[in-house]
Amino acid sequence: MTKSSVLITGASTGIGAVYAERFARRGHDLVLVARDKTKLDLLAERLRQENAISVDVLPADLTQSSDLATVEARLRDDLRIGVLINNAGIAQSGSFVEQTPDSIERLIALNVTALTRLASAVTPPDSYKRVKDRSSTSAPSLVWPLNLPCRFMAQPKPLSFSCLRE
Repeated sequence: MTKSSVLITGASTGIGAVYAERFARRGHDLVLVARDKTKLDLLAERLRQENAISVDVLPADLTQSSDLATVEARLRDDLRIGVLINNAGIAQSGSFVEQTPDSIERLIALNVTALTRLASAVTPPDSYKRVKDRSSTSAPSLVWPLNLPCRFMAQPKPLSFSCLRE
């Protein structure tokens, strides 16, 4: 049985790179997404050598519409991809009132818009089990109505739960 490929956002460092290493060890082919192509290439080469798997590098800044659309298309069109690790995300330092309009827009673009659009690219009718959302573990644990369709949920945790219910 062929294992599904895994697309991981925020894959160049940190938790995203750890996910890549663990899925590679289990024999999954990978599609690694992050802004830093150099880091992605280094990680991909190491994973190929250590695990005899296929690793595609997809450099993308998910705050940019064209890059986000490219990753969405890959998720929709590449039927080998069976798992999405929606790991890319940023946090702001300092207090809310210290944030600039540009930093707030970037935060929303990555943590809300990209998260939602990528989840939407792999949701029902035929692929609802594909969404694995690491970023939901960092979201506030709020009680949200889970009967709303996932495409309308902006917070990562309710988005993940809602997608799983659909």
